[in-house]
Amino acid sequence: MGRNKMNKSLIQQVKEKLDGKLAIGQSKFQAKKDGTYKQYIYSWDTYRSYLKHCCYFVRWCKEQPIDPVLGHKPRTIAECRSFAEKWIQSTMDRGLSAYTVKLEVSALAKLYGCRTTDFAIVTPPRKRQNITRSRGNAVRDAHFSVENNKDFITFCKCTGLRRAELAQIRGTDLIAHDGRLCLDIKRGTKGGRLRISPVFGSSEEVETVKRICAEAGKNKVCPKPSDNADIHSYRAEYAMRIYNANKREPKEFQNERLIVYKNKVVDSYITSNGRRDVKRFAYLYTAKDGRKHMLPGYRDVSCAYYCRSDLKGVCYDRRALFEASYALGHNRETVVAEHYLRF
Repeated sequence: MGRNKMNKSLIQQVKEKLDGKLAIGQSKFQAKKDGTYKQYIYSWDTYRSYLKHCCYFVRWCKEQPIDPVLGHKPRTIAECRSFAEKWIQSTMDRGLSAYTVKLEVSALAKLYGCRTTDFAIVTPPRKRQNITRSRGNAVRDAHFSVENNKDFITFCKCTGLRRAELAQIRGTDLIAHDGRLCLDIKRGTKGGRLRISPVFGSSEEVETVKRICAEAGKNKVCPKPSDNADIHSYRAEYAMRIYNANKREPKEFQNERLIVYKNKVVDSYITSNGRRDVKRFAYLYTAKDGRKHMLPGYRDVSCAYYCRSDLKGVCYDRRALFEASYALGHNRETVVAEHYLRF
């Protein structure tokens, strides 16, 4: 048994290990309730990403000098574990972004069934000002004609779909919902989270979306989105449209607070000083360690979302952030403020 395992390549061992953690089609939401979600992988994209970076790691391990403790090159992923911190440090020394380093660490944590903090190394913090994705021109832009893909770009900016969602959306998914034109997004979604998002744009742009969907009918609108299309920038444009359509002047929400349950606004109230009113929502609190804590899943937050770091001084309307978050298919309103809005 042990000999057969030794005969397997490190790449094969990595693949079999991650294959055993696949939970495609299972509910990550339910797993979070059970406290078991960190043990599994729920998305093919995540699986492929982790597999790629774990393979980078074990190949690198094979290139390292013979470990005096092992007395030979690593032959199993267990023997590669002692190289993990050195590998993570090498990614930082190569100048990879904090986001890429975090991905490397997350991939290894999934491979070894541990927490990212179990690796004895401190990784750099992720900061908005260091994000380069869809910021400025890229090489691929030269291989994508804006003029020839005008209708495609309009469709993307009006719908905010992810690349995988674009490849699966059908013309018949365009529906009327709550008195407005929306897309029923139920295939290719991240984390299996279904949503109905509004089509947002000028009257001319909306007519373009209607025409594209009518022409597609039961077929896919765009089965193979170009790899050179900057889909993320189109999502950012969509997020800006949704946010700007719902935002209010700061004086209108500076003393407003939101009761949020599992990242959904369920109630709101106004205070004289903007601080939370514990007595008013006493039924949402429980006593613990001599202090009052909100029940699991609940948050009482200010409607005024103040940015930090490079955007210090910028204030967003959190209720409008939630609207954009829902439309984009995200769970947290903070993602919209930190990664999509560009003022």
